[in-house]
Amino acid sequence: MRYAVVMVLLLVFLAFIYFVFYRRRDSAERQQVPTSNVISMDRFRSNKSKPGEQPCSSCKKKNGKLIFYAQDNGTIVGLCKDCRGKAKKRDMLPL
Repeated sequence: MRYAVVMVLLLVFLAFIYFVFYRRRDSAERQQVPTSNVISMDRFRSNKSKPGEQPCSSCKKKNGKLIFYAQDNGTIVGLCKDCRGKAKKRDMLPL
């Protein structure tokens, strides 16, 4: 009778140990599989060449820095410092 109880307890203990290690292994395998569709942009940023100067949307001069504005119809324009007055006259919103 004592041997039967010891054997049952031993089987329960072994089953407990098996399930603990099985779940740990299963959770470790889940962590290796990416669950997100987000892609790291580090590789693309390093390959990107130095951007050239962009032309102004109004006067088409190439300037180093443009100020971007939203027009009434929802389009975006990039204007140089010289054309900033045109944006203020049309009440464009700076972005």
